[in-house]
Amino acid sequence: MKGLVRKLLPLVLGAAALQVSAAAVENEQRAKYNYQMFCQGCHTIDGVGGRSVPKIKGFIGHFPKYQKGREYLVRVPGSANSVLDDAQLAEVLNWMILTFGENSIPSDWKPYEAKEVGEYRQDPLMEVLDYRKLLVKELMAMGKI
Repeated sequence: MKGLVRKLLPLVLGAAALQVSAAAVENEQRAKYNYQMFCQGCHTIDGVGGRSVPKIKGFIGHFPKYQKGREYLVRVPGSANSVLDDAQLAEVLNWMILTFGENSIPSDWKPYEAKEVGEYRQDPLMEVLDYRKLLVKELMAMGKI
């Protein structure tokens, strides 16, 4: 019985992940396009970032583990001031988390919704790098990283 459970568990978890993915990203092609047009210039094609842009690959999923981190992803200037509407921004953020989050995505991750994004982006961050350092410290102190 244990052997059967071990074989079936990845299938069940995979199916659950597909359901979350479908709910979080209504149109994957549009989300990918919006990432390429509005995010990739700094975060790069594979999410590793650059000199002054921290990598999101394998890390972005940590932020939604903490309310301030969840808000942070929307409040950074590139998100808060984006030409994308709230639904498109929610979709691209969800796509980024699913595409680049890897093992950093919490099992109880809740996709962004347009209404939530609309609220958070009303208060854009100015000191992004210092704020990010503080968030990472807080996440580490809470044992979430």
